[in-house]
Amino acid sequence: MRGYSVEIRVVITKQNKERVLKLIDELVECESDALSSSPLKTEVISTNQSPLQIDLIKESHDSQNVSSADPKIEKREFGSWGMFNSYVPGKAALRVLINMTHKNGGEAVKFWSLIDECASEFWRLRLRYRGFPKRTSDSAKNRLAMHLVWPYAEMGLMRIFGEKKDPLVASTKDGQEFANLHNPLIDEGKGRPLSPEEQKWLLLHLKKIDEIGYKDFSILKEVAEFLKQGNRGFQDIVNYFQTSKEFEPWVLQGSRHKDSPKAFAQQLSNVSRTFASGKIALLRELGIVSDSRAKYKVIGTMED
Repeated sequence: MRGYSVEIRVVITKQNKERVLKLIDELVECESDALSSSPLKTEVISTNQSPLQIDLIKESHDSQNVSSADPKIEKREFGSWGMFNSYVPGKAALRVLINMTHKNGGEAVKFWSLIDECASEFWRLRLRYRGFPKRTSDSAKNRLAMHLVWPYAEMGLMRIFGEKKDPLVASTKDGQEFANLHNPLIDEGKGRPLSPEEQKWLLLHLKKIDEIGYKDFSILKEVAEFLKQGNRGFQDIVNYFQTSKEFEPWVLQGSRHKDSPKAFAQQLSNVSRTFASGKIALLRELGIVSDSRAKYKVIGTMED
């Protein structure tokens, strides 16, 4: 079947703003089913921006003029939170951070200023890959900040410090190194979400911080080994987490439903599903699991 493209022009007013934004959300492909590496469309939608603004996420070599912060690796038994399902938005945020820091005389910038700039830049360039916000609303910014950028600090690629209400953020040496690696989607607008060089770099980094206590490498490796054992479906991966002797008490210790077995059982199911989806998405980006939707064939290795 031949595909057709349609250009829709809408005049946004104060009266129709919310309805138009809601319509745009409905037109954009739903992210929840986007475990495969669908191509990223990059389009500059404003012609009155300065070149510096448009190039905030492009490859930057200004990191040599930017101070780096010492990393603070978090100890997390199950690695990144399940909602962290892509390395690409954080990679783009690192690029923006380095450019902002360069403009700020090489010093750290305010974390929420970074998020505001990222949301604006991602929206302006119409970055539509998984994890990039579809809107610039406060809720969209919060999801970007807490689910996809903050974990980069936990992994030692950024450092967030200062007052909790208004923290500062700076890149680390590892973050600057990763930011300067070429990325197919960000730099070309096509191809896989991560280049082979980025995949290798991330696996080595995850293995390094695993020894410190950030256990994403171990969890991803365990899931990959589980998938190798047979023809697994998504519910099998959910059950893998849900029936884990270590996972249930880990969820329980932070639960508000400790005194309600029924409510906790539902929470455990939801969190298990979130982790299953998130870890599979990361394994796909790393080239460990195939991109075929609803199939979980292991095609790569976590080791060299």
